[in-house]
Amino acid sequence: MDLRERLKQFESASHPVEGYTPRRDNADIDLYVAGEEVSNEFGHFFRSITVYPENYKHGSISLAQLTEIDPNTFGLVGKDDSLTGLDLRKAVFIDTETTGLVGGVGTVPFLVGLGYFFDDGFRVDQFFMRDYDEERAVLQGIKERLENCEALVSYNGKAYDLNLLASRFTLSRMENPAVNLPHLDLLFTARRLWRRRISDCSLSNIERCVLDFHRIGDIPSFMIPGLYFDYLRSRAGKLIKPVFTHNQWDIVTLVALAVVTGKIYQNPMEHLAHPLDLLSIGKAFQRLGRLEEASNTFREALNYTMESENREEVLRLLGFSLKRVGHWEGAVKVWEHMIETTSHRILPYEELAKFYEHQTSDFKRAMEVVHRALEWIRLMEELHPGLNLKGDQENLDYRLARLKRKVGRRG
Repeated sequence: MDLRERLKQFESASHPVEGYTPRRDNADIDLYVAGEEVSNEFGHFFRSITVYPENYKHGSISLAQLTEIDPNTFGLVGKDDSLTGLDLRKAVFIDTETTGLVGGVGTVPFLVGLGYFFDDGFRVDQFFMRDYDEERAVLQGIKERLENCEALVSYNGKAYDLNLLASRFTLSRMENPAVNLPHLDLLFTARRLWRRRISDCSLSNIERCVLDFHRIGDIPSFMIPGLYFDYLRSRAGKLIKPVFTHNQWDIVTLVALAVVTGKIYQNPMEHLAHPLDLLSIGKAFQRLGRLEEASNTFREALNYTMESENREEVLRLLGFSLKRVGHWEGAVKVWEHMIETTSHRILPYEELAKFYEHQTSDFKRAMEVVHRALEWIRLMEELHPGLNLKGDQENLDYRLARLKRKVGRRG
């Protein structure tokens, strides 16, 4: 099968049933959704435009607060250097509603929302495919809107929305305008920050738990494909109106979430008040190599009450960060505190022994720490007969023998 035949096969998969014929009675959607028919070289489609004032509050967040964030922060927010220095007021916030959530060439984005700042407000353009024969016209409209933007912001767009749009541009033999744009996908940021405390990081749950935005009368995402198919059969515009509202909320939420995450990365102690969130941002800073910021957030987390397991993790990570930046005095205090307060970790003994051996050449003190560690192993094996610490003991025995040789050479 050559490429032309394969493309024809893919195009036919875009329609819900074999022999499907688009209807021309585009009915009454304009009675329920503010908008108009737009024409371009590929045909017609329906476009709705909604304008929000720049000081509009979405939950507890004002869209205008985006200007308070240093553009260099977004390289950290997205763990992507291409986003460093990015002015999100020149980005497009994107969300799609599709005919299905399983992917593949048969899945079509029938409604694409693009949000962007202009003058003193925020505008959401929604490109609606009233029937399958309007897809190329919709794609052309999207292409024209994206041509002058500097980046994209989405929620799960890297895995879903942008991949789907890329395939539709390819199948329509059109150039993909998003292919080289920097892309901030806030799903990954939300998971890094809140997955420990908020296990469900769906956009609607993040809205409720982080932005204090509660949707009233929203249509569940899983119902949206069915509503579109019902609309295609009935041409009743009132069926599709809730989908436009749902899509608008998704896009405005992206702006509010960009504000919140930007503020957190700029000043986590000012904007986070839960120890698990502080632990999460500390780990994010640590992975980015920003060890001073990591140490500060770990210290702040220790000021809160938390479960012993989480507290041990914070102490371990704090000791590691301080060691990496050469703050040995602080690191030693952390390891000594772990020995006093935690009962299931050999790590602080090992780190203290390394410090005295390699940093201060105090071999006798290092030996004392190793003896304490061996005693700890003996105690643990008595208390927990099934616990296997043989490997740790062998490592400590090897370290102890080396230290004895060093002490002997000193005479």
